[in-house]
Amino acid sequence: MRKSVLVVAQQIELRARIVRVLHSAGYGAELAGNQKRALELAARKDIHAAIVVQSRDLAGLGQQLCDKISTTILVGHRTDEIVRSGHALQRADVSLEDALDELLDRLSQPAAPAGSKGDETVPVPVKIEDCKLDLAGHTFVDGSGREVRLTRAETALLTAFVDSPRRVLSRDQLRYAVAGRSAESYDRSVDMLVARLRRKIEPDPKTPRFILSVPGVGYKFDIRPQSAANGEAPPALERNRSTSPDPERPSRQAHRTRAVPHHSGNV
Repeated sequence: MRKSVLVVAQQIELRARIVRVLHSAGYGAELAGNQKRALELAARKDIHAAIVVQSRDLAGLGQQLCDKISTTILVGHRTDEIVRSGHALQRADVSLEDALDELLDRLSQPAAPAGSKGDETVPVPVKIEDCKLDLAGHTFVDGSGREVRLTRAETALLTAFVDSPRRVLSRDQLRYAVAGRSAESYDRSVDMLVARLRRKIEPDPKTPRFILSVPGVGYKFDIRPQSAANGEAPPALERNRSTSPDPERPSRQAHRTRAVPHHSGNV
């Protein structure tokens, strides 16, 4: 059963916009335009997350939902600020799109196995042409020096690409790299994530140069990254290889995936 998200906004067009994004990513949505309906839906056990576009009539609802639904994103009606667990991001340029990125990132986040943190390898910064990618810091700096923040899911996806440059990775492999064993078979969740990532790191997202689509299979990272420290190829992260459904035979996994219909073409 797919995860359901409670969407609360007084404006019908905002609710519709959020629902389109959620459905495209493979999630269900329950809609509420007022506090009473929102609290009724929040009492259900099948609601995994909530997003609230705040307004005067919805004042105080955010905190009530946070007490019922652990993953709750609040978007300020005027400033579009995101509130996480009662703490607002101190940025003026945060948009509804950023809030949706945050929500999708949380929904795709797997539960960390007990005792796993100490075993993770910290990735070193790498160069991609004239850009710099810091996977540990969740940041990407383009050729002009503009720094872009990456979500956890975007970082996990880029880690999979950096570990396997110029190799075709199936949607199943990428989905597994992002969500681990909790991954669900919704192809568009990967496609949506790739689209978001392209908007952040590609010089021209409409004509991608880094992340290429492989019709009927998945995607390929068409650049071989180099260590920012010595210019050599960075070491692969063993934690990612161990979570791949078929880490030693990506071509065989891709071959098997061809038998399953997928969305094709650049997103």
